[in-house]
Amino acid sequence: MLVSYASIDITPHSPVKLCGYINDVRAAQRTQTAHAPIYAMAMRLVFENSQLLILTMDILSIAKHRADALKQRILHEYPIQEEEICIHAIHTHAGPSGFSVDAMGKEYEDNEAYRNDVISRICEGLKPVFAKGTKVQASIGKTQIHGFYDNRNHADNYYDADAYVIQFKKEDTLIAELVNLNVHSTVLGPYNMEISYDLIGTIRERLYEQQGIRPLVCIGTSADISNRHYRKGNDFQELERTAKGISELLLSIQNFYEIDMHTLKQDTFTYTISYDNRIQFPNYQKELDVIRIKLAAVQDETKKKLLLSSRDKLESKLKIDRVHKELTLTLLRFPDILIVTFPGELTSVFGKYIKATSKAPHTIIMTCTNDHHGYFLEQEQYGRCYESTATLIPEGETEKMIKELGEYL
Repeated sequence: MLVSYASIDITPHSPVKLCGYINDVRAAQRTQTAHAPIYAMAMRLVFENSQLLILTMDILSIAKHRADALKQRILHEYPIQEEEICIHAIHTHAGPSGFSVDAMGKEYEDNEAYRNDVISRICEGLKPVFAKGTKVQASIGKTQIHGFYDNRNHADNYYDADAYVIQFKKEDTLIAELVNLNVHSTVLGPYNMEISYDLIGTIRERLYEQQGIRPLVCIGTSADISNRHYRKGNDFQELERTAKGISELLLSIQNFYEIDMHTLKQDTFTYTISYDNRIQFPNYQKELDVIRIKLAAVQDETKKKLLLSSRDKLESKLKIDRVHKELTLTLLRFPDILIVTFPGELTSVFGKYIKATSKAPHTIIMTCTNDHHGYFLEQEQYGRCYESTATLIPEGETEKMIKELGEYL
């Protein structure tokens, strides 16, 4: 197996809207002030029978038509097939507009100039990735993250604390690395106006400082996981504190085990959701009326943030007559590991089910990949949390989909 990777700067050169939070400040202002450069990280793996290009981007999400446009440019310039490309958004809520949609599928801003610039920069930055690879052996390590994040809706509920590190080494030299953990990249507050890769990117940069290579860091089943119960602020000082603690836990992994990733077989799982949304309009309106009353009296900033987002999502729902979603998940099957890509945000219990059902020795889930359809949560959470307001997935539908997926694992 050969591996190559690159860090590609995608920091905006002109003002952009920031994606992720809904408030008057974000709505009215644009910014080109970056706390630090943001990146698209590229890793190419060449196997005996195929190849795989993984791109992680420091953005909130990526809509399918935006991912497809980027893929088409890559296909035009490099010898690779469309199905061999995975594009993952790290879900920072301080990332630039141009690629991202919210949970309702609404685009924050059609920033064509920035998008085209980024696509060109990525295609240029891929030249060394396709020029040469290094022969490596893969190994995997695992730890658990406690004390920095948990189930953000109910602290006593299950959350997936597992974090995986896949290292690609030539003898004892680390050539590339892939990290997978389950947490929202949302340490910075809703009124932050500096472009930032937030938690996931800061973890990546702290690992880079210690290891000398920038890993690809991707999120798993983190729809209901954040630092909400552990945060001591929502500024860059708190971001550094949280990222430092998590990075130290990742760096403390002592035991790595060689895994066979020399061949790759790909499968796709598709699932369709389609219904008349107008049936729910009276319920949406009632919920919206209640939220507007609460907003008039709320003082707590966290509650206000969630209420503002809930109001925005309900107003969007009332403009959608019909919901039709074609969901595509990719199953990347290696001899010793299964990587499942998911086009949205999935809660912890479903990640637990996928891992328990998988026949592979190791299973990793990459959410927010190749498309974005918002939150997918368990039936009993509807009406109990913000995510149930901010989704177009009907109650109980995720259970049906994941059960069908389990038959393919």
